[in-house]
Amino acid sequence: MISQRNLDLIPVISLMSATKIHLEVRIKHHGQARLALVCLTDHHLSLFKNHPYKEEIFFLSKKDVDLRSLFLMHSNFRPFKRKKGFEGLVQLITEQQLSVASAKAIFNRLKKIVPIFKPKEFLQKNDLQLQSTGLSRPKISYCRILAERIISKDLSFRVVHKMNDEELKKELCKIKGIGAWTAECYMLASLQRRDIWPVKDVGLQVAIQRIKNLKSRPTEKEMVMLASEWQPYRSIVANALWASYD
Repeated sequence: MISQRNLDLIPVISLMSATKIHLEVRIKHHGQARLALVCLTDHHLSLFKNHPYKEEIFFLSKKDVDLRSLFLMHSNFRPFKRKKGFEGLVQLITEQQLSVASAKAIFNRLKKIVPIFKPKEFLQKNDLQLQSTGLSRPKISYCRILAERIISKDLSFRVVHKMNDEELKKELCKIKGIGAWTAECYMLASLQRRDIWPVKDVGLQVAIQRIKNLKSRPTEKEMVMLASEWQPYRSIVANALWASYD
């Protein structure tokens, strides 16, 4: 009998009937790998009984066979989290167009020179100090603009956090250096909103290409279409896809 923990689930073929999913998977057995056809039923979803997204995973698994396979392969995925407010937005600005590892290293250095991570304290650091962390000149400028907007009360997190998704995205995108990706990731990771879908994210595009077996990366328009039936839980799908991409 094959136990769940002995499976290194690498799907080669995915077939769905009315009640079952069959995956051809690579099985680790005594240090050797072999292929086998394994039947994945609703019983396997018991893996998620203590998962923070249990109900959402059940809902999405019934909607899309590829998502069910994704969840089973990455059952330990967790929410993408960033802090609310200034610190969270600065971290996301830092992460723009960088690898996860590079962005993390830069932000950790930034936290060391700005231990109290608030707008006023950030503005007290000069450009040379901030550049020493690896933060680029444009991003330093964006973070300064953000800090000044907060201090001047042109941006109130207490107010914008009460806005709906579209209103909040529009408000954040008024700030230089914050575009759709940053605004959407702030709503997803900092505010933990459940139906955010950052279509511009390359990692998500690549992950979608893999699980859907597409010939090329989907366009932004195709990303919207592919995810239409995953509403209102597209953020949960994004978290699982990022786990598969990493």
